Formats: sequence, C-alpha cells, structure tokens
Amino acid sequence: MLIRWAHRYLPAVAGYLSYVVNPVLAYFILTEPKNSSIGKYRFLILFFAVFDMVYSTVELFVPVGMHGTGSAFVIYLAHGPFFGKEHMRLAQLAISIRCGCISLSYGILVIHFIYRYIALFFPQFVKKVFQPLGMCCILIFFLIHGIVWGGICELFLYADDEMRDYIRDVFRETYEVDSYDIAFLAALYLDGSKEVKTRGWVGIGLLSCISVYAVSLYIILGRKIVAKLNTQNISQITRNMHKQLFMVLAVQTIIPVCISFSPCMMAWYGPMFYLDLGMWNNYFGVIAFSAFPFLDPLAIMFLLPNYRKRIIGSKTSKTPSCTVLQMGHVTPAAN
Repeated sequence: MLIRWAHRYLPAVAGYLSYVVNPVLAYFILTEPKNSSIGKYRFLILFFAVFDMVYSTVELFVPVGMHGTGSAFVIYLAHGPFFGKEHMRLAQLAISIRCGCISLSYGILVIHFIYRYIALFFPQFVKKVFQPLGMCCILIFFLIHGIVWGGICELFLYADDEMRDYIRDVFRETYEVDSYDIAFLAALYLDGSKEVKTRGWVGIGLLSCISVYAVSLYIILGRKIVAKLNTQNISQITRNMHKQLFMVLAVQTIIPVCISFSPCMMAWYGPMFYLDLGMWNNYFGVIAFSAFPFLDPLAIMFLLPNYRKRIIGSKTSKTPSCTVLQMGHVTPAAN
C-alpha cells in the first residue's frame, strides 16, 4: 500500500515521544511530597499519563489513515501487524478499538472536569472519589466511552461489498491497493443503497452526539468553575491553586478539541457535501491525533509550577502563584 512518508513516520515519532514524556510526568507525580496541596488529584493526572501511553501503543499497532471521496468517509488500516487480507476481520475490530480511543480521551477529560467541579462545590465528597467504590465508578465511566464508540463503529460503519466497490478505483489510483484487500470502516451518505446510507448517517450521527456531549460538558462545567473562582467566598490561596489546576485542564481540553474533535467533524461532514478531501485527512487528522498523547503531558509539566521548576531547575519562586502548590495546609477544597 502506498503511504506518504509523513503519514507513515510522524505518528510513530509522536508515539515514541509519548513513551519518553509520560514516564517523566509519572516520575514527578510519584516522587512528589505527600503533603503537596495538589493532594490525591495527582492520581488522576497519573491516570492520564498511563492512558496517554496506552493510546500511543494502540496507535503504533493500529496505524490508520482517513480518506474522503465522493460522499464516502473512510478510515482504513494503513500498515502494521494486522494489515493484510488474511487478518481482515481482526483488523476491522482493531480499527474500531483504535477509534474508541478518541472517545476515551473525551471521557478522561470529562472525569477531570467533574472532579474539579466536586472539589470546588462539594469538597466534602473529595475523599470519597478516591475510595474503592469511587475509583471503580471512575473506571467504568471511562471505559463506557470507548466501548460505546467502538460498538457504534462495529454496528454501523463496517465495510461491505457495496462500499468496497464505491472506493475501489480511488484507492487503486491513490494508494495502489485493492479495496477488497484492506480493512476499513466507512460511512456512505448519498450514493449508496438505502440500507448503507442509513447505517452511515446513524453511525456518524451517534458519534457526533458523543463528541458534542463531551465538548458541551467541558464548556458548562468550565463556566461554572470559573464563576465559582471569581466569587469571594473562598480563600485567596485556594482560589490561586484552583486557577492553576483549571488552567492546566483548559489547555488539556483545547488540545483534543483542536486535534481530535475538529478533524473528526471535518472528515465526517465533508463528504456529506461532496467535499473531496482525499488523503489530506491524513495530514490534518491522523497526524494530529497522534500528537495528543505527547502534547498532553507537556502541558501538565510546563503549566504546573512544581513540575516546571523540576524540569528547568529554577529556584523556588517567592510569588504566591508559584508557591501555592507547595503549601501543605490548604483546605480540603483545594485538592
């Protein structure tokens, strides 16, 4: 299969960088003083770091490409251990799991927003979050996002002969491969049979609902958190610490919205209007997806003062905004 060098190698480079950066973040978290005012929230950040490495692992084993042609959106297996006609069914399942990681990234951010909301509005419940039942609920809630997304891909976007015939000539010309020899998921909106078109519209519609739900929740909870931080009924120390943590969370949110949500919407909805983006989806979509698990830990380490100072080796700042995370006597609401 003909793959452009940027599409083949840049996602792999980002994956390997993720293996370098995330362990550093994990080391900072695990060696942080227990009396740090960031409290047990560091375990949620550690959860993020572990997920980023899992995300990169899935990307390396299931390297995908995206293509838009006519009224069809296609996400296909580009190469890797599952590539080939003999692994067709397993490869399609692998693509669904790979796509599910997008929803998992939404889910883990939702968890962080909910936690920050609880820490500000219901600090008495913070300790319960990290009890066995609370952690179990977090894990189940997180996994549901990926399972539902992957399930939608399997039920509605699976490849059939009609779809393979529709993209056959284009894939032969562009990638020098027969569409009957590769695994892919696809949505055909306008030019297929009624059954195929219905599956495409329903599948992409459901995936869009998940994406919009997540981004809407970020906005709603984010606005409530900002409004709370601007009130006068919390201490200055607590307010400063929450502002720092919320700034990190805001940047963590901007990253997947720009490199996951936006490319998905463009790739999904372009073919509905016969916008033929072709293999350009690979540049603003696939390569962007791979950057998420690498950029995310960098945002955390450079925006949280304690971690930033450990990286650059600077002396402890005397300003409240930089020392607040080192203060061990902050009230439980700051955790």
